[in-house]
Amino acid sequence: MMLGLTSVKNLFSSIDDFKRLVRTKEAPAKGKAYFNEDLLPTRLEHRKWNMVHFFTYYLTQTFSPGSYNLGATLIATGLQWWHGIIAAVIGSVFLSIIVILNSRGASRYHIGFPVYVRASSGLGGARLFIGVRASVAVIYFATQSFYGGMLMSVCLRAIFGHHWTGIPNHLPVSAGITSGNLLAFFIFWLIQLPVMFLHPTVLRHLFVVKAVYTTTALLGMLGWAVSKNGGTIGGFAFTDQKVLTGSALVWPMIQAINSVCGALCPILVNQPDVARYAARPSQATWSQAFGILISKVLVMFISCATTSATTGVLGKSYWNVWDAYGAILDQYWNSTARAGIFFVALSMVLAILATNAGSNSLPVGADTSGLFPRYVNIVRGQVVCALLAPLCVPWKIISSASSFLVFLGSYTVFLMPIVGIMIVDYWVLRNGNFHVPSLYEKKSGTPYEYTHGWNLRAIAAWIAGVAFTVHGIAGSLDPDSVNQSSKNMYKLGFFLSFAMGAVIFYCLSLIWPTPVYPASQAGNAEKTFEYMAATEGFFSGESVDSIKNSMGVVGIASTTDDDTMSEIVRGEQKKGIV
Repeated sequence: MMLGLTSVKNLFSSIDDFKRLVRTKEAPAKGKAYFNEDLLPTRLEHRKWNMVHFFTYYLTQTFSPGSYNLGATLIATGLQWWHGIIAAVIGSVFLSIIVILNSRGASRYHIGFPVYVRASSGLGGARLFIGVRASVAVIYFATQSFYGGMLMSVCLRAIFGHHWTGIPNHLPVSAGITSGNLLAFFIFWLIQLPVMFLHPTVLRHLFVVKAVYTTTALLGMLGWAVSKNGGTIGGFAFTDQKVLTGSALVWPMIQAINSVCGALCPILVNQPDVARYAARPSQATWSQAFGILISKVLVMFISCATTSATTGVLGKSYWNVWDAYGAILDQYWNSTARAGIFFVALSMVLAILATNAGSNSLPVGADTSGLFPRYVNIVRGQVVCALLAPLCVPWKIISSASSFLVFLGSYTVFLMPIVGIMIVDYWVLRNGNFHVPSLYEKKSGTPYEYTHGWNLRAIAAWIAGVAFTVHGIAGSLDPDSVNQSSKNMYKLGFFLSFAMGAVIFYCLSLIWPTPVYPASQAGNAEKTFEYMAATEGFFSGESVDSIKNSMGVVGIASTTDDDTMSEIVRGEQKKGIV
C-alpha cells in the first residue's frame, strides 16, 4: 500500500517537474495565464526592426509566386496588362493607408496581435479572432509549402536532369501528386523547418537577403526572356485573350483592385506582430507604405512582361512559374539554361520560405502563444505550424478540392472586419490610448472587461462584416446559385467587409460606449491623442514587472518613480531612443 502511494506521489511529482520544464518564460505558474515573454510588451533591446527591414518585409511578401501569378487571373478576365498596373497602383494606395493605420498602435505600445486585439474584443473575444486567423494561416502555410516543393523539383531537375525526372511514380492519379514531387515537397519542408526556430527579432535579416536575391533573379529572368524574344517584350500579347471595353470593363477592373488588395490581406491583420519590433514608430509605417506601392506595381509589370516575352519564345503562355521554368528547360536543355533556371527557381523557393515565415508561421506562432501562453511561445507555435503542414495534405486539396479552395480564397471577408474593428477602436474610440496592464488581466474595473471578457459589439460587427459579403462565395462555386448583385458584392469583398465591420462597430460603440481607462485611474489621464503612448501605456508606479507581479511571477514590483515605466520611457525619449 505504501509502495503504491509512493509511486503515485512520484508520478505527480514528475508531472509537476514536466510542467515546470515546458512552461514558457515569464508565464504564471498558477491561475489564468494571459501572458508570457512573447506576449508582454517588447523589451527595448529587441526593438531592432528599422526602415530597411520593414521595406524588404513587403518586398518579401509581394515578390513571391502568389503575387507573381496574380496577373494570370486579371488577364484571363479580359484586362490588358496596363489595367493590371492601374489596379496595382489603386490597390496599393488603399493598402498603404490601412497599413499605416493598423501598425501605428503596435509601434507605440510594442504589443503583438494577440494582445492588441484584446483592446477591441476583450480577453475572451480575442480568442475567437485569434482562432480565425490561426486556422487560415496553417492551411496557407501548407499550400505555400506545396508550391515550394514544386519549385524545389525544378531546382533538382536542373541539377540532376533525367536522374530526377526518371524517378518512378508509385502513387495513383487520385493522390494528386507524383512520387518525385512528394519527395521534393519533403525536401523543401526539411529545409524550411530550421527557419521556424528563428524568433522574429532574428527573422528580419531573412527578408533583406530574400528581397535582394529574388528581385535580382526575377529581373534577370525578364532580361533573358526579352533577349531571346528579339529584344522586345512583345506588346503583352497573350494567346486567345479576349479584350473588354466600355461598361464591360467596370466590374472586372473593380475585381482586379479587390484582388490586389486581397492578396495582402493577411499582412494587414498581422501588422502588430511585426510593428511591435520597430526601433521608431515612423519606421514601421511609412517604409511599409512605400514598400507596398513600389513592390506591387513592380511585380505586376515583371510578371506581365516576362510572360509576354516568354510567350514569343516558347509559343505558349505559362503563368504558373514552375510550369514556365520547366518549359524553358524542355526547349533549352544546356548548362547555361540549367544554371539560370536553378538560380531563378531557387530565388522563388527562398521567396516562399520567407513569405511562409513572415505571413503564415509567425502569425500562427503568435496566435498559439495567445491561446496557450503558459506552454507555447512564438517559436514553439511556429514549429507546430510547420509540423501540421504535411498533415493538411496540401497536394490533395489543390488537386481535387476546387470548391474548398474557393472557400479558402474568401478569407479576406473573414479577416478584414477584424482589421476595421481594430482601426476604429484605436483611432476613433480610444483616440490612440491603451492602458497596457489592463490587457493582461480580466477583472472588474478594467477598460477591457466588457461582458465576462467578451466585447459583444466587436463580435456583432465581425459577424455583420462577414455575412454582408460571404454569400457571394456561392456564385464562385455555381454561377446560377445567386443573383448578379450578390456576385458583385463578393467582388468588392475586401472593401465591403472592412467597411461593414468598422461602421457597425463604431455605431454600436456610440450606443453603448466603453471606458478608455481603468475606473481607478480615470481621473489621472487625459483623452488627447496618444496621451498614454508617451509612457507606452503605463501610469506612474506601473511597469512590466507590476503586470507579472499581479500573477505572482516575480516577487515585489518596484513602484518608485525611478523604476516606473513612465520615467524609463521619458529617459529614453530624451536620449532619442523612442
